[in-house]
Amino acid sequence: MSFSTAQGQVATALKELSDCPENVKQMFLTSLPNVFGPDLHQYQKDVASMMRSSLEAARTSAVHAQDATAEKVKEARTALEVLQANHESTQASEEAARSLLDEKTVALEQAKAQVNTEEKNYEQAKASKDSVADEREKLEVSKAEVDSVMNGSFQMLLNGGWEDDDIRDVCIAAVCEYLTEENCDVVLMAALPKALLFPPAKRGTFDTIAIDEAHRTISEKVSAIDVQLAAGEEQFEDATAESLGAWAIWDVARDHERTASEVRDKVDAELQAATVDKKLAVSNVHDQDATLANALSQATLLESKVQQLDLALAALTQLKTGELLEKEEDAMVVDKENASVADNRNMGSVMMVDKDTKAAQGENAMEVDEVADETVISIERLPLAVAA
Repeated sequence: MSFSTAQGQVATALKELSDCPENVKQMFLTSLPNVFGPDLHQYQKDVASMMRSSLEAARTSAVHAQDATAEKVKEARTALEVLQANHESTQASEEAARSLLDEKTVALEQAKAQVNTEEKNYEQAKASKDSVADEREKLEVSKAEVDSVMNGSFQMLLNGGWEDDDIRDVCIAAVCEYLTEENCDVVLMAALPKALLFPPAKRGTFDTIAIDEAHRTISEKVSAIDVQLAAGEEQFEDATAESLGAWAIWDVARDHERTASEVRDKVDAELQAATVDKKLAVSNVHDQDATLANALSQATLLESKVQQLDLALAALTQLKTGELLEKEEDAMVVDKENASVADNRNMGSVMMVDKDTKAAQGENAMEVDEVADETVISIERLPLAVAA
């Protein structure tokens, strides 16, 4: 490790001291290049000591946090195992509820089919009754209507028991409307409204005659309807009994259907609850997975931090001993010697190149001279005319 590398490791660790005040941290970083070497001032030694104390305190804190995080990881793993077991349980419950729902759905369909059968039986019985009941119903409607007039509106007017004129007028309108629908005598209908305006003590003879005639007409209508109802009573009762019996059987079938539907709905609700429980269990498992992953991440970060602090402390020890500085100085000397040797070699190579160049230049000059001499000789040997 070089001196600068060691300083870099210490500086990196100092920058990441979370519990150290920022001004102290800056002091450490500013002083770091000057607190290691020979002949140190006491202040430099104190700063170096403070650096070590801060790094050691940070390491102790990181180790404690690492231990706490390891416990969290253990707890998170245990909790995850419990949640995974709960997830498996809720999944089994959901599957059982779904199987039971299928069973109850089949039972409900069977109950519905039985209801449809009994409903058709009832409709047949009701159709038989309706042929008898139609006329009876008409008679009963007429009976109810005439009873309402006789025992209600007309009886109040007959006795003079109205509380105010508005009630009286409403009752007169009801009585006259009924008698008109029954095609009562026109003369009677002309006299009756006026006669009914007065209480019994204030009625005249003609008023009393008109009211008595109206009473007789309504009473005869009541008697006629009673005779008609009595004539068809036995036949109506038989048809009604048969219809009621079919309806009762149908009603029992519907009760069974309602019970089957309630059971089915209950099981469906249980399935929904089981599904919700399973989804919640899945969500809990995912959340706990995230919690465990976060704890593992924290553990990894703390382990890295402890390793970083260990490297910084080791580098600090080496820096303090001066070992790295001596190695760096020795390396610088070696580098200087190597550089000197390289320079000498380069100078020798240059000199050799120069020597070779000069030798080559001399040889070239001699060759040129030789060529010139040969040329002169050759010219001298030519005939005189050619030479001229």
